[in-house]
Amino acid sequence: MERISDESLAILLLTSDLLYRKTKDKDQKPFTHGEWNKFATLLRKSEYSTPAALYDKNENHLMQDLLLSRTMANKVCNLMKYAGSMAIEIEKLAGMGIWIATRGDKNFPQRVKKLLKEQSPPFFYGTGNGGLLHSSAIGFVGSRDADESSVEFTKRIVRRVVEDRALIVSGGAKGIDLTSQNEALEYGGQVVSFVHSELGMLLRKRDFRNAISDGNLVVLSAVHPSARFTGFNAMGRNKYIYTQSKGTVVVSSNTKGGTWEGANENLKNSWVPLIVRASQDAPEGNIKLLQMREKNSMIIQYTNDSTQSIVELLKNIKSDSKVKKNNTDLFYLVWPVIKDYIKQDYKFSEMCEILNILPEQLDNWIKRGTEIESNTIRNSFVEQTTLF
Repeated sequence: MERISDESLAILLLTSDLLYRKTKDKDQKPFTHGEWNKFATLLRKSEYSTPAALYDKNENHLMQDLLLSRTMANKVCNLMKYAGSMAIEIEKLAGMGIWIATRGDKNFPQRVKKLLKEQSPPFFYGTGNGGLLHSSAIGFVGSRDADESSVEFTKRIVRRVVEDRALIVSGGAKGIDLTSQNEALEYGGQVVSFVHSELGMLLRKRDFRNAISDGNLVVLSAVHPSARFTGFNAMGRNKYIYTQSKGTVVVSSNTKGGTWEGANENLKNSWVPLIVRASQDAPEGNIKLLQMREKNSMIIQYTNDSTQSIVELLKNIKSDSKVKKNNTDLFYLVWPVIKDYIKQDYKFSEMCEILNILPEQLDNWIKRGTEIESNTIRNSFVEQTTLF
């Protein structure tokens, strides 16, 4: 297990309740999520750049350099002085097989960070193979009390996803979550699981430990490993399932509860395609979601007897999108040609003559193409270098 960096330790000192939940000392009470985002933005724009610069600063430094109030400067300094105690708590967790990844660490789920932006937590507790977080995955959500047809549908589709070499994203809860997770592991697949409570308790289960030892499971939680269940944490966990996936399957949903709320949150934010099971015995939530299809292209109907795999379905959606874009926009036909001329060091005036186009048009296409290429390169990086 890698040693935690100075930057990550500083982030945990400011945002984690590892110490505060033990001592209840107000000097160790961390920033709330909102407070941390505001402070992190301020820090990024300052000459300090990273949280690691805070270790040797006093109140006067922070008031002068960051224009903090004395109260805020005092809070930061108080939290930063417990670095030794925090390091000890981190080592204790490491002894249990639990690591911590902040937003800039390689074991932080970068798709979650990219899609949620400031909504993403400052860190995750995790256990298992963090490398799985960099692979394409399909999410599965559904009711805790799903009927037999929903369970059988889940098992069949999960096996097909595993055959297509994609991972499963689960919420680790009773019902469809655990059905998809267990079926994937039994079928030789791999799983990313976001749990809402008691991460430490899960490590006591033999099958859970075996899956981790085999490198087929990684489990993450945004709350302390000993935290008990709360509805708030369960609802907050839903968005991680969606944003880690390339698309999420709604197997069974009522019109109230976590599955319904999570699906609608995903649609509201347009994170990923929502693949909704359609059948004669589909629950009311599924039916209502499918009725929204005319007004929301993110919703995709998937029937019980469909022979197309979820992975292929998502690939085709992307392909169709590209074809439509290319057919209506001449840029996508000429840009590969322009790019090739640029690589061959043709002059701007030469390209205008060869392509028989006005300089203004060529300039516009080059600017557009350069911007697209730049975004593609940035988005292709799995690991981000930003620290927080």
